[in-house]
Amino acid sequence: MATPAALLEQTGQNVMAKPTSTGTGRIRLKDVAVAAGVSPITVSRAFSAPGQLHPQTRQRVLELARTMGYMAKRGPTKNDANRRPVIGVINPQLNNPYFHELACAFSQLGEMRRMDVLIMDSHDSPAQEEAAVDRLIACGVDGIILTVISADMRYQPAYFERLERANIAVILVDREVTAPHYGGVYIDNLDCGYQAGTWMKGQPVERLLILSGPSDSLVTIGRVSGLREALAGSHIALEVHYGDFSMVPAEHFLNERLGRPPLPDALIGINNQITLGILAAYRRAGLPLPEQPGGPRLFCIDGIARAELLGVDIPSIRHDLVTMATQAMDLVEDALQSGSRQGARQVVRGHLHLPGETS
Repeated sequence: MATPAALLEQTGQNVMAKPTSTGTGRIRLKDVAVAAGVSPITVSRAFSAPGQLHPQTRQRVLELARTMGYMAKRGPTKNDANRRPVIGVINPQLNNPYFHELACAFSQLGEMRRMDVLIMDSHDSPAQEEAAVDRLIACGVDGIILTVISADMRYQPAYFERLERANIAVILVDREVTAPHYGGVYIDNLDCGYQAGTWMKGQPVERLLILSGPSDSLVTIGRVSGLREALAGSHIALEVHYGDFSMVPAEHFLNERLGRPPLPDALIGINNQITLGILAAYRRAGLPLPEQPGGPRLFCIDGIARAELLGVDIPSIRHDLVTMATQAMDLVEDALQSGSRQGARQVVRGHLHLPGETS
């Protein structure tokens, strides 16, 4: 027996679909989706963002919903003068203190500016990043502040086309890509590496190990290039390991490397998660921790929040994340007010933090 959706396509007539039993008799959005043979997101878009759907699909869903007696929940529209703008924030790893602090800053700034902020975590997964984008589109957000999961500028997932069609202002943070967007706020990675290398060059160091991210990452390229530039002409023997930006792979590599002499007398973690992997590996090996008596020198780019409470005060490059969040929110507001895609490219420099200094 043909479904109501199939009959509707064949005849062009309104067909009464038998509602799914809910125990209350009320027709739900997912009942319409099943009857129409589409996803719940498509039904939601038919009401909240009709311009995102093909006209025939939109008409079919709306006619079927009306025939079934479905009543969409109505909220303030984008044209409602009293409506607060809704901004989605997608971070790749909220359990990383760096992105967690950024998310908190966005939430606080949103309240101060009378903007509703929806925070989502893509968990470093392409599929979950795409799902987060689609959920925010379905929610009818005005803008999205996005940190993509990849630091490769060539990264351009298909959802950027959907965001462009939906006329949603996209502001990039931390990681830059060539996909359509309205501006971005980025870290000066070359300067991060140069500051780290300059500090290390002034230490009594002979063998330096740099634990970095993927070799094709813009973050890696910038930071390692800055390090090499600062260390040029020094007597320091340099070893660079290209791996991953997360803690566990760094720890696994170093577990093996610490069994092969000569050991480095200094290490640089290219970000905070890699640096945590360094500390974990030294603890597992039963060796003196870096920056403690008998241990190697250690430098961290991005900094580890409150590491001094653990008895490890690490020289680091730190960034003013509140300033970064403020600049991103300014770009969103400018995009919503002007509609211009010519958003600024803003670059933030980190500052050197030494043991004993307050953050």
